[in-house]
Amino acid sequence: MKKFLTLVLAVMLSATAVFGLVGCGKTNTVDPREGKTITVGYTDYAPMNYTEEGVFKGFDTELAIMTFNALGYNVKFKLIEWSNKYVELNQGTIDCIWNGFTSNGFDEGVARSEYVDFSYNYMLNAQCIIRKADTTAISAYDQFAGKSVAFEDGSAGETLITDNVKVDVMKQGKVSQMDAVTAVNLGQCDYAVVDLLLAQKVCGGSGYEKLVINEGIEIDQEYYAVGFKKDSELTAKVNAMFETFGKVGYLKELAEKYDLANTVIDDFTNQK
Repeated sequence: MKKFLTLVLAVMLSATAVFGLVGCGKTNTVDPREGKTITVGYTDYAPMNYTEEGVFKGFDTELAIMTFNALGYNVKFKLIEWSNKYVELNQGTIDCIWNGFTSNGFDEGVARSEYVDFSYNYMLNAQCIIRKADTTAISAYDQFAGKSVAFEDGSAGETLITDNVKVDVMKQGKVSQMDAVTAVNLGQCDYAVVDLLLAQKVCGGSGYEKLVINEGIEIDQEYYAVGFKKDSELTAKVNAMFETFGKVGYLKELAEKYDLANTVIDDFTNQK
């Protein structure tokens, strides 16, 4: 039965892809059928939401489509600036923030759970520091002194630097995590703080062969969840789908597709 249900889910996703899962602009429409449309706010971030060879894909992309289609909604993706995520949500230009959104993080000292209602945590993550292989490795935050570091504005990476680096450091806030990665790659700054899952995807890969993950500083565990407006009925609906997807094996299969099998959460018993 488990294999059958998982196959059904895969068929649903394949049918969705026929309608044009393509990220060629700021808004990508998927599965245009009758009914209410859910707009998902995201940033370009592999392996969660990204475009590869003209196809808009990623773990969060596919999971969002499968979840909302199963609930009877159309899905539209809207590229946002991460620092404006709460503004977009509160103004109704997006219905949720689904993009490697750290649920146990803070923005300007305020817990993110004060701004939004979170779904169940579905993925483990952490922040990490990246650098070029020939850039000096650091093992303590005070070694940032006199160096430059990039991060995505409004991200957990910015919070990590703000909370831990008390020495004089040249901070470079960027629109996206990939902009921070690019700044290091081009030699525009010494280090960047980004999500570990992103770093593992790009460091050492095509175009980023000289980038490595800096080892030596212990950083706390993080969790990814979907952010909704306070008191949104979508939170409970999505949680119910997560439970179903976990039981039939879909979450594990999708995680394996994106090399995330060791970080996905598919048992939500202790989160109820």
